[in-house]
Amino acid sequence: MPRLIVVCVLLFSLLPGAAMAAELAGVRLDDQVTARDATELPLHGAGLREKFFFDIYVGALYLPTTEQPVERILETDQPGRIEMHFVYDEVSREKLVTAWEEGFAANNPEDVLESLGERIDRFIDLFPDATEGDRFTLEYVPAEGTEVRINAEPAGTIEGGAFFRALLAVFLGPEPPDGDLRQGMLGQR
Repeated sequence: MPRLIVVCVLLFSLLPGAAMAAELAGVRLDDQVTARDATELPLHGAGLREKFFFDIYVGALYLPTTEQPVERILETDQPGRIEMHFVYDEVSREKLVTAWEEGFAANNPEDVLESLGERIDRFIDLFPDATEGDRFTLEYVPAEGTEVRINAEPAGTIEGGAFFRALLAVFLGPEPPDGDLRQGMLGQR
């Protein structure tokens, strides 16, 4: 009987559509997550943020459909989730603040930055130091806003789809924190 169970499990895992969790830098990522509004979001892609040969975090992007081109992602008001799984010992709050400020500025037009300035500031203020094992979840639901969770604990919500698209641009815009991270999150690896 145990042998039959093993054979069934192996056969099931070979079936098309059988879900296997992705893994990157020792972080297991769900193939699909359920948003706050019950929307199912499959994993669009995941990448690794590296700096000076050190692995910093795994970034994962979840959207309603996979294989979307970057233009569609940045222009469409759709639910989505970004997860940042930290694998580096510690990233100080000050370094995170600088990275967010630089990321928004490098990847969004000046008029967007001006119109979203107060929301960007409130967003950045939500983040503490990050240590290995921490998970930051940034989930957008249309008409509800982008909820920030630090290790599954709600930290705050920033209103508006324009804000979430500006946030997506930090990772997917022309000057991302890491080109390999961008490619991975776009599912191009």
